Amino acid sequence: MSALETPHLSEQNEAQTERIPSPQEMLTRLHQIDPKDFDIKTIADQLKGNKVWVSILTLPVSATLLAVFTLLGAFLFDSPIISFLITAALLFWVGKLFDNQQQIYTIAARQEVMQRIANIEEGFGLLPHFKAFLPEKYRHLWQSVRKGNYIYIEQYVQAILLLQKKLDSEKFTAIWYLTYPEIDPDSPEYIEKGEDKTLEV
Repeated sequence: MSALETPHLSEQNEAQTERIPSPQEMLTRLHQIDPKDFDIKTIADQLKGNKVWVSILTLPVSATLLAVFTLLGAFLFDSPIISFLITAALLFWVGKLFDNQQQIYTIAARQEVMQRIANIEEGFGLLPHFKAFLPEKYRHLWQSVRKGNYIYIEQYVQAILLLQKKLDSEKFTAIWYLTYPEIDPDSPEYIEKGEDKTLEV
C-alpha cells in the first residue's frame, strides 16, 4: 500500500466506525436539553459569586450618594449646582467601572454557553439533524451550528424550545429511517447487513 492511499483508507475506516444513533436516541437527547442552562444572565451572576450584590446595590447607593453630597455642598459651600455636577461626574465614572466589570462577566458567560452548545453538538451533532422541522428563518442557524459556529445563542434556544414543543416524533422517526435505511430494522438494507454479519461469523 502506498503512502498516498493511507489517508483515504483512514477516512473510510472512520466513516465506517462512526455509529449512527437511532431516532429514539436523537429525540431523547433533544428533550434532555434544559434551555435554562443557556441563560447568560444567570451564568454571569454565578460567575460573579458574592459580587452580585454590588451590582444590585449600585443604583440605590448612587442615588443616595448624589442626594447626600448635593445637600452637603449646598450647606457647606452654598453651591448645590456645582456639588451636584461634581458628584454626578464621579458617580458616572464609578458607574462606567461597574459597566466594564459587568461586560467582562457577560462575555465570560457567553463563552460558557457556547461551550455548552459545543458539547451538545460535537460528534454526530444534534440540531442540524432536525432542520426539516425548523422554519426557514432558522436556516442560517443550523448551517452555522453544523460548521461549529455557536454564537447565535438566543436563536439556538428558540429552536430547541420549538422542537421540544412542536416536533412530531413519528414523522421525525420516519424521515430518519429514510435518511439512514441501514439502521432501520424494517429496511432490506438493514436485513442484508445482518445477514452479511452472520456469514462473516
